[in-house]
Amino acid sequence: MTSAALRSRAWKLLGMVTTPLLPSDYLDLVSPLRAGADLRGRIEAVHPETGDAATVVIRPGRGWRGHTAGQYVRIGVDVDGVRLWRAYSITSPTNRRDGRVTITVKAIPDGKVSSYLVRRANPGTLIELDQPTGDFVLPQAKPAKVLYLTAGSGITPVMACCATSSSTTSSWSTARHSRRM
Repeated sequence: MTSAALRSRAWKLLGMVTTPLLPSDYLDLVSPLRAGADLRGRIEAVHPETGDAATVVIRPGRGWRGHTAGQYVRIGVDVDGVRLWRAYSITSPTNRRDGRVTITVKAIPDGKVSSYLVRRANPGTLIELDQPTGDFVLPQAKPAKVLYLTAGSGITPVMACCATSSSTTSSWSTARHSRRM
């Protein structure tokens, strides 16, 4: 019997023993960020930025493919027993040595997910993740100069672009963002 056939039989036997759950459900309890599991992340820190905004540091699971500065990620959190999904721009540079990613979230009135992330999320909390996506990224051939004009939440993807650029460029200009003109 081949090792693949033996593995298949063992998995079926485990499935019969763990019914109604699957063996992977039990593996998720022990190692929720493991390869092969649904993509998850663990909140490692929540840093308040203002009274209604915070930067959330996330350690993605092993299936994370990495991001390009300017992309966003969909995040699923359980709020009052209901899984809710929202998209947030990734604010960390792409070359962060510890592999963590950050999102900067502003709690909006009646915003269930944003309020949860800013006010109630704690280190150790598991969240669901999608792979990063989005086309608001710097081109492969980096331009000599870049001008960003942002409004509202448009500042967050620019934060990642500036952080990534500053780590690979010796000089850059500071931009100012104002909520009101």
